[in-house]
Amino acid sequence: MNRKSVALTALGVAVCAVGLYGVANAQLSTEKPRASPGKERGDLTWGTCDRPDLPVQKGVECGTLKVPVDWAEPQSETVALRAYRWKAADQSKRKGTILNFPSGPGEAGDIAFADLRQHLPGYDLIALDPRGVEQSAPLNCTADKALKIPQVPPTDSRRFHALAKDQSSFWSTCATAPAGLKNHMDAYSNARDAEALRKAMRLERINVHGFSYGTLTAERYLGLYGDHVNGSVLESVMDPTQSRRAFVTSAARGMEAIFDRFGKWCAKETSCALHGKDVASVFRTAQKKADAGQIPGSLHSKPWSAATVTGYFEVTAPSSFKEAAEGLKKLSEGKNPMPGEGKPGQDQTPKSVPFPDPIVCSDFDLSAGTVGQARHDLKATRKAAPVLGFSTNASHYTATCLSGPRPAEGSSKPVTSRSDHPTMLLSNTLDPATPHTWADRVAGQLRHKAVPVKTDQVGHGGGLDDPQTKRKVVAYMDQANRAGR
Repeated sequence: MNRKSVALTALGVAVCAVGLYGVANAQLSTEKPRASPGKERGDLTWGTCDRPDLPVQKGVECGTLKVPVDWAEPQSETVALRAYRWKAADQSKRKGTILNFPSGPGEAGDIAFADLRQHLPGYDLIALDPRGVEQSAPLNCTADKALKIPQVPPTDSRRFHALAKDQSSFWSTCATAPAGLKNHMDAYSNARDAEALRKAMRLERINVHGFSYGTLTAERYLGLYGDHVNGSVLESVMDPTQSRRAFVTSAARGMEAIFDRFGKWCAKETSCALHGKDVASVFRTAQKKADAGQIPGSLHSKPWSAATVTGYFEVTAPSSFKEAAEGLKKLSEGKNPMPGEGKPGQDQTPKSVPFPDPIVCSDFDLSAGTVGQARHDLKATRKAAPVLGFSTNASHYTATCLSGPRPAEGSSKPVTSRSDHPTMLLSNTLDPATPHTWADRVAGQLRHKAVPVKTDQVGHGGGLDDPQTKRKVVAYMDQANRAGR
């Protein structure tokens, strides 16, 4: 992800059976310019994107799509969603339209536009800010309570019950406008929003692209409306069928695999700050010093602890083994590797901030529930990741979801597709957020409608930057759109 939401950066946090809503009920407008009074409901007029704090690509147009808060009651109150369009430069050679589902939760709909235009030129690009994100009625929560959510739930009864109480209080501070949207931010609802956009634009056939958390909405769109889809490319794939235990253990195992690769790199590379050392021993030393309060300052406003050290490795290692090694060396020496990070609470934190993390609770049943479940989760992740102990990116949600929106009806159903074309599933051999095993499981659910492509690299996404993977994607998209015309 090349652009993070303000809330995620500030807080240091990593990731229904209803009736159809026809185009006649979709109210569409723009902030600037406004549609003329004679426009019928369902017409979408595109205008400029007034967003100085988060500029869009030059040439991207913006609009507003009004949809029901609750798709089960389409005549109830509506919510205004931000829509994006970036038309291909040469319309005479236009290949089709790609509907993008962004990563996150927390990223704007146009987050992947630049990469898609670079790697798949010739397509019009369209997207929405998902519900509760950016300019689509963002979910706002009290900042200080969000900062207190632990990266791993406590395993002693007193602290766990205190956390459960805190989380209930925290969720009560979170709000959307309209208020009812707070409990309707799931992937199924977002998929239906996307279908309303397709109908509003009067597009008979489209292509679908989803990255990371966006693949979840893409999967639900394919299951509901895949008969309108030519090509579909999902990268860093989410598996909706996972239980909470499978979610945290598979993520921990994936991170441990990255640590193993990191250790082998350090053993070979003299440029590694830990060359010639037992990297696992250095890591454990860093964790012990952190838990003993011997490391000053904080990591993104969170005091150093064993969990924070793991989180530091998760963030730095996938992009730079060299930086991770230098940072772990400093931590093992009792030094803070984060320049400018002071003591926790020193930075001025706003009272309320956009905080999309609870959206995950709408799609996965991740609540640890009881202290016993938290203990068994930690035991399982430590077995899967003997050095790191867990994936903070995954385990964080088992604490966040102790209170919050409940998973939508059918949220754990297997992935299906109504498209005549198979779905291309891109994964990396070593991914810190979405292990390739998740893509493997989704491929098993889609069976003959899946085209798995695995890129041998460390990182979250970036598959199209690999020449061989890009060639496969381009050839697949060309074939799907020739056949779909």
